[in-house]
Amino acid sequence: MERWENRYANGRKGNIRAAEHSRADRIKTILIILMAVALLGVGIAGGKAIAFRGEAKDLMIARALTECSSAVNQANTLSRSGGSDTAGALGKIRANVKAVDVLSGIHQSLYGSALVPQDSFTNIYDIIDSYSAKLKNGTSTIEELTLLGDALGNLQMSLQSIK
Repeated sequence: MERWENRYANGRKGNIRAAEHSRADRIKTILIILMAVALLGVGIAGGKAIAFRGEAKDLMIARALTECSSAVNQANTLSRSGGSDTAGALGKIRANVKAVDVLSGIHQSLYGSALVPQDSFTNIYDIIDSYSAKLKNGTSTIEELTLLGDALGNLQMSLQSIK
């Protein structure tokens, strides 16, 4: 008699009926399919997140380069004699450098490393402050003009080496 009971229990032991076994098998199959679909969804979402992260990094670097190029162009327009528009140009240069500084800080927050070391920005801010002070006092700004051009050129080269 035991031989006939196992026949209808799909070869399983115990007092569980065949219908309950097939229901359990269906539930397992459904759960496996749902888990596979969920895993596929997570994989797709993760791939998109990785792609977005790379695009965001490239966009940050490109924007930093644009701001740095604007600062270099503004520095090239500064006159050695301290013309009337020099103070305005220094303000624009400071704004461009600040934008690169902010982008570098965001990059550090997201990726763990700054685009450019903070001391580069500190150096440029100090040069701009010195330039502005000498401009107000009416003293020669030739040295600051050279230092500013060199510092901005170094900043631009640092950003280009990242790309």
